[in-house]
Amino acid sequence: MSIEIIENQIGRFLASEAPEVMSIKGAWGVGKTYAWNKYLANAKKQKKIALKKYSYVSLFGINSLEDLKFSIFENMVDEKSIGRRPTVESFKASTTELLKTLGKRSLSILPSNPTIIHYHSMIESLSFLSLEKTIICIDDFERKGHNIEAQDILGLITQLKEQKKCKVILILNDESLSEGSSVDYIKLREKVIDTELRFAPTAGDCVEIVLTGNKIERQLGEHIIKLGINNIRIIKKIEKLSALLVPLLKSYEDPVLSQALRTVTLLTWCYYGQGNDTPDYNFVSSRNSAFSDLDDEIVLSTQQQLWCAILRNYDNYAVDEFDQQIARLVENGYVDEVRLLEEAVVLNEKVLATSSEDSFKEAWRKFNESFDADDQEVISCLSASFKHNAKYISPVNLDGTVRLLRYLGKGQLATKIIGLYIDKRKGDAELFNLDTSALLGEIKDSEVITRFREEYESLRAKLSLQEICDQLLACDSCSDEEEALLSQASVEKYVALFKSQKGEKLSQYVDLCLSFHRLGGTTKYQQLIYQKAAEALKIIGSESKLNASRVRRFGIKVD
Repeated sequence: MSIEIIENQIGRFLASEAPEVMSIKGAWGVGKTYAWNKYLANAKKQKKIALKKYSYVSLFGINSLEDLKFSIFENMVDEKSIGRRPTVESFKASTTELLKTLGKRSLSILPSNPTIIHYHSMIESLSFLSLEKTIICIDDFERKGHNIEAQDILGLITQLKEQKKCKVILILNDESLSEGSSVDYIKLREKVIDTELRFAPTAGDCVEIVLTGNKIERQLGEHIIKLGINNIRIIKKIEKLSALLVPLLKSYEDPVLSQALRTVTLLTWCYYGQGNDTPDYNFVSSRNSAFSDLDDEIVLSTQQQLWCAILRNYDNYAVDEFDQQIARLVENGYVDEVRLLEEAVVLNEKVLATSSEDSFKEAWRKFNESFDADDQEVISCLSASFKHNAKYISPVNLDGTVRLLRYLGKGQLATKIIGLYIDKRKGDAELFNLDTSALLGEIKDSEVITRFREEYESLRAKLSLQEICDQLLACDSCSDEEEALLSQASVEKYVALFKSQKGEKLSQYVDLCLSFHRLGGTTKYQQLIYQKAAEALKIIGSESKLNASRVRRFGIKVD
C-alpha cells in the first residue's frame, strides 16, 4: 500500500465523527507511530479533526484493563493540545470535566486543595465514564504486559467504539506478536478492525516523511534511497549523528563533508540495522580496499557476496582513516574532535590536490562498471592515477592495483608503479612498516612486501634519535630493530636530545630510555640504551648542583 493511500486513509479517519477502529501494522522501526503523529499534526493544522478530544497510550508495561482505561483518561487532551505532552493541568481539566458530567454535588468530594494523588485515587474507578467521542491511539500492542490478554484489549476497543462512540487507532508490529496474541488478533480482527493498513514505506517514502529537504538532508536522502533504508528510527539516528559532524567540517572542502555524510549513513545502517540484507557492520568497517573482491585467498559466503554487491553499488565503498573516525562516532555516540579533524585535514589536502578525472576512484570505476574490452584504458587510467595521486593512495590499494596488473600480464608496469609509489611517499617511514596493525597481513604481493621492508629499514636508519623516540612514544611498543637503532646512538646524542627538551617531553624521553633497564631479562641492546642514557644524565648532572638534583629525580646520582 502506497504512502499516499495511507495518508489519505488516516485523513479520512480523522475527518469523520463516525465511530471506527483502524489498525496500522508494520515491521519494527518503519515509522508507524512517527507517520501517525505527523499526519495527525497536519490534520490539526488544517482543522480537519472531527472529534475534540485525543489520547495516546503505549501498552508497554500495562498489565490490566483498569490500568489501560485509566491511562487513556490520564493522557487525554483537547484538540488544541494535540502534539503536546499531557500535563498535570490537562489531567485536572479532564477530571473537572468528568465531575461536571456527574453533577455539581460530586464537587464536594474534592478536598479544598486537591493534589494529583487525591484526583487519582478518587477518579480511577470513574474515569472510563468520560471516554466518549474521543480519538484514542493505542500503540505498542505487541509490547503489552504479560498479565493482560490480547483478546481483552480488543474487547475494550470494541466497547470504546460501540458504546463510547470513539475512534480508535491501533498501532502494532505484527511480526513481533507473541504466538497467543497473534492468534487472538487474527481471529478477532475481522470483528474488531474496520480498516487495516500495512505500513511498509519505501526508502523514498521515509525520506519524504522524516527529512525536511535542506542541502545536508538532501545529501543524506540520496544515500538513504541508494541503500534502500526504510527504517525511520535508523534514519533519525543518521540525522542525529550527521548533525554532530556538520559544524565540525563546514570549513573544509565540500567533498570532505560529503564523504562524512556518505559514511555515517552506511555505517549507522549497518550498526543498527536488523534486516537480513543489511551488511554486517564489522565486515563493512574492515573493508579498507576497493580491490577486496579480487582476493582469491578469501572465500566469501553467499551472504557476504550480497554485502559486497551492496558496497559496489555504493560507489564501491571502502573505509579510509577519515571513515574510521566516523565509525568511532557511530559506535560511541560522540565525536573525537581532535582525531576527526586531523584526518579531515589530510582528506582536505587530498581534495585540493586531485581532480575527479584522474583520481584513483575514477580509475577503479572504469574497471568496476563495465565489461567493455578496454584493458588498455583501464591500465592507463590506473597508472595515471598513481602518478598524480600516489600521496593519497593507501598501501592496501597499491597492493590491489599491483596484483590486478600482474593478473592482466603487466608485471613490468606493476614494478614501475611500486617504485613510483615509494618515491612519492619517501618521507613517511611508518607507511612502509608492515608490522603495524593497519597493514599486518593486508599486503599480499611479494614484491610490494620486499620493497616496503627495504624502504622501511633504509628510512629508519636515517631517523634521528628524537624521531625514533617519538615513534616509540606514539605506538607504546618497541621492535628489535628500533632497539638496535637506539643502542647505536652515541652518548653525546643522548646528551643533546635531553638538553634540547623543555616541558613534559623531557621527562617522556628520559623515562623511555631508562625504562629498558626496568624490563625483566634485558637484552644487549636494552642494556646499552640504558647505559648511554644514564651516562648522558650524569654528564648533564655534573654541569651544576642544580642539574645534579634534577637528574636525581630519575634515579641517577652524579659521582
